[in-house]
Amino acid sequence: MGFPRFKRKSRSRPSFRIRCKTTKAGRASVRVGDPTAGPRSVCLPRIGVLRVREDTRRLRRMIRTGRADIRYATVSCRAGRWTITVTMEAAGLHPAHQHPARPNTDSSGGWVGVDRGLAALVVAADTSGRQVLRVDDAPRPLRAALPRLRRLSRQLSRKQRGSRNRAEAAARLGRAHHHVANVRRYFLHKVANRLVKTHDRLALEDLHTAGLLRNRRLAAAISDAGWADLARIIGYKQRWRGGQATLAPRWYPSTRMCSACRIIGPALPLSVRIFRCDECGHEADRDVNAAVNLAVWAEQHHAQTRDPEVRGPVTNASRGDGSGQRPRAGETSLDDGGTPPPRTSVTAGTPEKGGAS
Repeated sequence: MGFPRFKRKSRSRPSFRIRCKTTKAGRASVRVGDPTAGPRSVCLPRIGVLRVREDTRRLRRMIRTGRADIRYATVSCRAGRWTITVTMEAAGLHPAHQHPARPNTDSSGGWVGVDRGLAALVVAADTSGRQVLRVDDAPRPLRAALPRLRRLSRQLSRKQRGSRNRAEAAARLGRAHHHVANVRRYFLHKVANRLVKTHDRLALEDLHTAGLLRNRRLAAAISDAGWADLARIIGYKQRWRGGQATLAPRWYPSTRMCSACRIIGPALPLSVRIFRCDECGHEADRDVNAAVNLAVWAEQHHAQTRDPEVRGPVTNASRGDGSGQRPRAGETSLDDGGTPPPRTSVTAGTPEKGGAS
C-alpha cells in the first residue's frame, strides 16, 4: 500500500467528516433544525450551530417520524463556499412515486430508447417509432462561459506564483468553473426526471466518451453535453422508482441500422440528419431512428440489469452491509419523494455569510 498521502493545503479540497453518535440520553451529536437554533440550522459537535440557506423541512420530518437516521455530516469547501452534506439512511420512495409493477407476462414491452447527441441532447422514442421526448434547448454552459473563462485564465497566468493576487485570481476562476458545472448538472437532473417519471424502462447506448474526446473538433461540445453524467443520473433515479435502465453494447449500430427493415447501412456523417434506407426506402430523423433501434434492442435482449455505475460489491459500506439493500427505517410519505437540489447531493444547506465554518 505504501506510505499514507496526507492532505495538502494548496492542492486538496478542505473538508472533514463527523460521525453522528447517540448519547446515553438518546440525543444525536449531529442535529438538523434544532428547536433552540431554528429550522434552517445544523448543529455539529464542538463547532456548534451553523445557519444554512436551504430549507431542512423534509429532513426534519423524516427524522422526527423515524423514517431516516443521520450517519455522518461532511463539511467541505467548494469554490469558496462551505457546504454541509448530511448522509442519511432512509427508506425508499413511497409506492405512489414508484412505477407500478408489471405482470409476469409482460417481460419485454414498454421499452423506450434514449439517444444522446449534440444537435439534440436527448431524443427518446418507443419501438413503434413514436417520439416521446426531444430536448433541443440544452444550455451549453461551457460555450456560454468560455469568454469569461479565457479572460480569468489570462489574469491568473499574469500573477506571480505564490502571491496573494494569484490565489484570488485562482479562486475567481474556480467559482466560474463551479457555476458552469452547476448549470449543467441542474439541466441534466431536469431531463432525467422527465424520463424516469414517465417511463419505467429506458435503453441507452454505452458510449465510449473517453474515445470520442480524442476528436479535437468535438471534444469541447461532448464535454459540455455531459453524456456520461446523464446516464449515471438516469440509472440511479430509475432504480429509486423501481424501473429498469439498460445499456446497449458499445458497438451496436443504432445509427446505421434501419428501424423498419433492420438492414445495416454505411456510416453516416454528422452533417446528414435524415436517415434513408437504400433497401426499403424508409426515411426518418437520424436521432429518432437511433432511439427506435435502442428500444428494439432492449425489447429483444430484455434482462434484469443492474446499475451500470455499480462495479462490484461495496466492502466499506456502513455496518458491513455491502452494496445490497439496507434495512429500511420505514415507508416514506408522499411529500418525501423527489430529488434533492442539484447543488449538493442530500444536503442540509450552505452556511450563510458570517456564520461559523
